[in-house]
Amino acid sequence: MEDLNLLRLFVLVADQGSFSAVARSTRATPSAVSRQISRLEENLNTRLLQRTTRRQELTEAGQVYLSHARQIIEDVDTARQAVSRLSNAPSGVLRITAEADLALTLLSPVLPEFLERYPDLRVQLHTSSTMEDLVSRGIDVAIRVGHLSDSSLIAKRLTMSRSLLVASPEYLEQDIPPQQPEDLRNHSCLSFKVDTDLVTWRFKSGEEVTNVPVTGPIQASSLVLLKEAAKSGLGIAMLPVWMLRAELKSGTLVPVLPGFPLDPAATPISAVYPSGRNLASKVRVLIDFLAIRIEHDFD
Repeated sequence: MEDLNLLRLFVLVADQGSFSAVARSTRATPSAVSRQISRLEENLNTRLLQRTTRRQELTEAGQVYLSHARQIIEDVDTARQAVSRLSNAPSGVLRITAEADLALTLLSPVLPEFLERYPDLRVQLHTSSTMEDLVSRGIDVAIRVGHLSDSSLIAKRLTMSRSLLVASPEYLEQDIPPQQPEDLRNHSCLSFKVDTDLVTWRFKSGEEVTNVPVTGPIQASSLVLLKEAAKSGLGIAMLPVWMLRAELKSGTLVPVLPGFPLDPAATPISAVYPSGRNLASKVRVLIDFLAIRIEHDFD
């Protein structure tokens, strides 16, 4: 293949029509441009330009060669851009923090695909239930459930998390299943709370909100633990739909009081990162990836 610079020079001459014009745009001399084109013609053993005192016109061979030269230059530039994008692909360590339940149920199933797509990234996943100082801890992004209260952080919503009351069929066979929220007072309820003995579940009908105090044998800060306890027949649990797909499909857990909406109806799951800085490419690709995967999984 001819030297790419010669091809580019030939295309310039064909477009501008004179050695002098090309010389001005390339900061060369007309004679130098002419010698380069002559070199190209010698290599091809054919005349590409019909020279006159003021302009250079393409010969028939020149017209054919021009179309191919343009395509070669375009292909080379496209290939170079593709390689450049690869060399600028996200790399390094991506530090993520998430609640243990989110990390186990939501992140761990999709991380292998994410790392296969971005092989130059390494993930460090720290599980925590509190919103830490991301900057001081060197955390790139936090995955959190709930509304953001810290104005120094930016939250990109990934999806909305909706909860259900569920129990095992075996538990519901032991007693009369609850027919309305107030009936939960007489049932074993497994609650996501450990800092107080008083637990209430909220239900909303129109503008009216009903608070129902509940009690049971287990209070825990782990949704996974509560799910396993409910599957074992220990009681009724309030759990997010995203961690119940398999159980609801198999029937190991079934909805309780499905006609009584919980309050709130849903809470956001967000990717959170510090404000006042450009979004790093490694964080951006993670957010984009999770938004697509979670939307698909939540359908």
